[in-house]
Amino acid sequence: MNKSTLAALPLLGIAFLAAPAFAGPDCDGMAMTTPMWQVAKAFEDADGVIRDMKVEDGCYEIKGETAGKKFEVYYNPTTGAELERVEG
Repeated sequence: MNKSTLAALPLLGIAFLAAPAFAGPDCDGMAMTTPMWQVAKAFEDADGVIRDMKVEDGCYEIKGETAGKKFEVYYNPTTGAELERVEG
């Protein structure tokens, strides 16, 4: 490697660290009229196991497993409807 390539490597590392992580849907401003426990119950009734639950960007987010697969699932806080499911 030449000197300019070596000099650029730390900058690439900083750019990578500054990159945003995966972001789910944005529910900011939506009314939270469906209780979070109802969303959790529906997830568990579908044989899901909840590992973590929180409000992220106004959406309800459940991290858990279903049939041995790990998921992050985002729900509309107004209707309780599933918005997005990310495996991983």
